[in-house]
Amino acid sequence: MKCLKATVVLLFIIISFSLSSQCVNGVKSYPLYFDGAEYVRYLDSVGMEIVRIEYDLIFSTKESFRDLYADWEYLFVGFVDAGVKDFNLTLNEYDAENDLWFPVAYSDEVENGLTTMIYQPLETKMYKVVISIEEFYEDYTAARYGLIYVHD
Repeated sequence: MKCLKATVVLLFIIISFSLSSQCVNGVKSYPLYFDGAEYVRYLDSVGMEIVRIEYDLIFSTKESFRDLYADWEYLFVGFVDAGVKDFNLTLNEYDAENDLWFPVAYSDEVENGLTTMIYQPLETKMYKVVISIEEFYEDYTAARYGLIYVHD
């Protein structure tokens, strides 16, 4: 499974070089979901199961919540439009006893507006993915992101 996921990550990077979504202060000129469609097509072709896809506008951070199951290893694929210089994903697990979220996984390096993160939960419960814009390109203050949750 880890070898397949490494191959998926490499091929995502190759695909992303041919795609270039654009966002100029929140106004799209090339819809980000076209990039997402290419990623979905590829994931389907290698037999991986997509369990969630989301797209949204982002100015600094966004949070995405989902129950993750200990039976599955998850791949998270994050991608942004061309107004973003750097961003990351952080997976947080909820500690009900202390009423705190704490990080359990971080995304890989950003390559051409794309990053990935892999995690297998130790127990089934609610998790939170935080999408953080670290830096915009000059004259950009907003962007669009896509986030795909996948399991084997």
